[in-house]
Amino acid sequence: MAELDKFDHRLLELLQENARLTGSALAQQVGLSSAACLRRVQRLRESGVIERDIAVINPRVFGKRMTVVVLVTLNNDRPDRYNLLRAELAKAPEVVQCDHVTGAHDIVLRVKVADMEDYSAFVDRVLVQPYIKRYESLAVLGVIK
Repeated sequence: MAELDKFDHRLLELLQENARLTGSALAQQVGLSSAACLRRVQRLRESGVIERDIAVINPRVFGKRMTVVVLVTLNNDRPDRYNLLRAELAKAPEVVQCDHVTGAHDIVLRVKVADMEDYSAFVDRVLVQPYIKRYESLAVLGVIK
């Protein structure tokens, strides 16, 4: 990975907010020339600091107005059970983020659904498995960052 200086950090902050900023827009906010900003961004991409540029789609466009964070605990922390759950989650379009974590829980999910009825159907289809010990649902009231 590339060594990052204060200019790189500022560029990364700006690009996380809007990856489509032009060189001149970046230059105005970073204090370097447009060409220097574009060279740095290219270096950050080539070195793997910037892994990819994505489009963040407003889930409301698809009727997904509700976000639920789900904490999942498996019966036993065995690889075969983890792989079973992983396969189920990969097929579930409601799951927009899935992290394997340490601590009291094994998996943390970010689930987008239209409403509680949709969430209940997701639970019945995906989370009611014999290898899942328990799950905890946290409805997101708002996004802070």
